[in-house]
Amino acid sequence: MVYKRFDDKLVIRLKKGDKLVESVREILEKENVKAGFLTGIGATDNLDIGLFDPETKDYKIKKYEEDLEIANLCGNISNKDGKLYTHFHITCGKAKTNALTGDIAGEAIAGHLNEAIISLTAEIFVTIIDGDINRKFDEELGLNLIEF
Repeated sequence: MVYKRFDDKLVIRLKKGDKLVESVREILEKENVKAGFLTGIGATDNLDIGLFDPETKDYKIKKYEEDLEIANLCGNISNKDGKLYTHFHITCGKAKTNALTGDIAGEAIAGHLNEAIISLTAEIFVTIIDGDINRKFDEELGLNLIEF
């Protein structure tokens, strides 16, 4: 991974084999980022996402080991109990071939990002917010919510 800081912005380029969440968190900690948001694009061939189930208050985990285009990475950066807290979502596209016609169409996969291993590259832009945003666990919802 490589990155450069421009005032309140970070531009990150991940390389093949980099773990997306782990790498971004490492940079955020190094740069002492306490709040912000990010967006990005890229490619992965190893994706671990979750979909929150409000009834069980838990994530249903799904893993993919295939070529996927990261069409959108978005998320926010905050703190929980004095520690860095990141919350990322991802939308990936994959090619799907019609067995009858041979036509190729795209199919989308989306969810809460647990981790993705970069297969080619990823380009991520972080906007830093000068301040603290904290989270607190909400028993009723089963989620860590932003609290001011």
